Amino acid sequence: MLTDGGGQRTATASSAGRAAIGRARAQRLLVTLLGDHWRPDRAPLPSGGLVAALSEFDIAPANARATLSRLTQRGLLERTKEGRHTSYRLTEPAWQTLRRGARRIFATTDETAWDGTWTLIAFTLPLDDASQRRLLRARLRWLTFWPLYDGTWVTPHDRLDEARQQLHELGITDAVVLRTRDLELLPAGRARLESGWRIDDLAEGYRGFVARHRELARRAGEGLTSPRAALVHRTELVDDWRALIGNDPDLPAEFLPPSFPRAEARRLFLRTSEALARPAQRRFEELVAPPPIDALHSR
Repeated sequence: MLTDGGGQRTATASSAGRAAIGRARAQRLLVTLLGDHWRPDRAPLPSGGLVAALSEFDIAPANARATLSRLTQRGLLERTKEGRHTSYRLTEPAWQTLRRGARRIFATTDETAWDGTWTLIAFTLPLDDASQRRLLRARLRWLTFWPLYDGTWVTPHDRLDEARQQLHELGITDAVVLRTRDLELLPAGRARLESGWRIDDLAEGYRGFVARHRELARRAGEGLTSPRAALVHRTELVDDWRALIGNDPDLPAEFLPPSFPRAEARRLFLRTSEALARPAQRRFEELVAPPPIDALHSR
């Protein structure tokens, strides 16, 4: 009985874990889709169309509707109703966040020229505010900051204005942000940063990205993908690339080995995403097109 009970608990936990992964994937894919295809001047998108778009990724309608609800609760989506029909639009803060993200995702070159100046941010947060702490750390990593110590993060890039903007958006006032060339990294501090950067793992990640998407790049370049396939593959490609660069401090060349494969992976990503863009857009517009007016009145 103990074995059976333990097995049941393990199976239940495993099922819950898969469900959580599925929910996270659905939210991530919808955010990627909207980042690619939303424009602030367009009308809200019908819920049925967004559910249909997620079905392209084998996400069941019930899970898709739950995803819309969760993103609304998180403040990323805004719900509107007209009669029995529900539509969604990105909130302004979510749109601005996605715009900032797109600038890095689709950057065409690495930032290799470095004048030796660091951006440093030092902050303190209440110990009981774990959610704000996680959010700030996630945003700092996206801006290529890396922790030197718990409340002191640095990046070799000019992120002064962006860091201030993030602090302002999060309502954090107990912080210092500055640009300096006088950051003397003693051996232990240098080792701490280099260990956090995990250059070997990053290189392996970029090589894996190229291997995973090489065939897609070939087919996309030869125009061999249907609009449906283009939508699915471009969204998954962007999602994969975003996760990869989110763990990359985007270091200048002097911190990297000569054979670091980021430039090759970036070229493949940009070439493939561009080749898939038009057919993917066409498929998305087909899916989210509002039903004909006469069909609405006949219900």
